[in-house]
Amino acid sequence: MTQAFNLSQLANKVNTSGQLDAATGLSGITAVANGGTGKSSVTSGRLLLGAGTSAMTELAGGATDDVVKWNGTSWVSGLATGSNAPTITTYAAPGTWTLTPTVKGIKVTVVGGGGNGGSGGASLGAGGGGGGGGTAIEYLYAPGLPASAIPITAGSGTNSFGAFCSATGGGNGGTGTTGTASGGSGGTGSGGNLNIGGSAGGTGFGSATATRAVAGGGGNSSLGGGGGSAGISSNISVNGSAGRPYGGGGGGGAGPTGSGGGGANGIVIVEEFY
Repeated sequence: MTQAFNLSQLANKVNTSGQLDAATGLSGITAVANGGTGKSSVTSGRLLLGAGTSAMTELAGGATDDVVKWNGTSWVSGLATGSNAPTITTYAAPGTWTLTPTVKGIKVTVVGGGGNGGSGGASLGAGGGGGGGGTAIEYLYAPGLPASAIPITAGSGTNSFGAFCSATGGGNGGTGTTGTASGGSGGTGSGGNLNIGGSAGGTGFGSATATRAVAGGGGNSSLGGGGGSAGISSNISVNGSAGRPYGGGGGGGAGPTGSGGGGANGIVIVEEFY
């Protein structure tokens, strides 16, 4: 009687075409092996992920703007690749940089040191300004980078990131005389996707007969301004101003004991992207 009653009740769930009403005619959880999810309910707003023959698992959302991505093992929610803020490391002295597994690529900025300003050298002598350091900017992707540490040269003169890119320092300004003193040449960048030359130092103007002399200002780099120029009248000495970080050339000195300003050291900046 019980079996006959159940069959009779089941018949009430079948339409005239012999199709069973799934909404009211089925009972229990449909297993994965039978084409189901293996779950009786799914949390609102979550995604279902396959788990072999076991019940499907749920993937919850994370922070605003997260996306679903494959991490090499499973699907997870998180920031889109490349949307993480870069890690920035600066090198003002020699060091090394080593690739880590999570780094996708890097941007390297290399700035050479600034040249020194020339000294006055005479009663109305005026030194030339030092040149600004050059700049090289290069984008490098992880597959093209070695696993071993890359040496970095940073400080005065030429700065470099291994053999990938480098930037020379600016030239020193000429010593002042009763005539003109040449400014130092600007440094140059090489090996980068973008190579920028530093500005040349200004010319110093001395005189044997006039009552005033003007030293040359330092040249600019892409990241630092040059030291200012100095003007004097007879029997006065003025030191040149130092170049500003990073890579600015020193200003020339004026007068018999006026010394030139020192050029600013260069820098290497590595930005890592994930």
